[in-house]
Amino acid sequence: MTDEQSTAAWSGLVEWVAWLHDRYELSIQSRLPECWPQHPGIIEELWALKMWREALYTSDTETGVLTGHEAGGLAQHARYWHTDLRNLFTQMTFYAERCAAEHGGGRRLADRSKTDLKTGWLVADPTGGIPAPAAGAEAAPTRAPRLAAADMHRRLELGSARSLDRDHAYSLGDWWTRDTEAGDWVKITDPEMHRRLDNLAAAETEH
Repeated sequence: MTDEQSTAAWSGLVEWVAWLHDRYELSIQSRLPECWPQHPGIIEELWALKMWREALYTSDTETGVLTGHEAGGLAQHARYWHTDLRNLFTQMTFYAERCAAEHGGGRRLADRSKTDLKTGWLVADPTGGIPAPAAGAEAAPTRAPRLAAADMHRRLELGSARSLDRDHAYSLGDWWTRDTEAGDWVKITDPEMHRRLDNLAAAETEH
């Protein structure tokens, strides 16, 4: 993931865990340790449950209603999902043996005095200081996408691209710069440069 994707994914996971916390009354017997963002294993388990549930409960039919064998199959998988959910919280000490707090009632996050609890989750480091495994010991550095000169010329002719100057063009939501040596075009991935070109294009439009 890019930094932006990672931030969005973490925020989405925190919101989902907050919903899960209240929907399944996880504060009872401290089924979910409040310090779960500090346990990489719990993060991975919750992420897997989130992705599984979204795949299970998202319908791609026109009506959004499933019937017959299809509905029966999903219902069975929903039971599997809930079984895994219960298994995770009954075995939580595998990850957080000494983190269980005192027993309490089924308190919702919105009703608690610790109003900054979810905020603390949001600013936590989801990697736990453990970087993701590398794709390979000698993985090649990521190169910016390139576009052949003929392809850019075709885009300009068709109107799916517009040139700012001789060396810069905007196409399909991205800015491109011409490689004067190779003759092809390189996608600009630097957000600051992207912003500057947006401003220049806006200024030219005003004039």
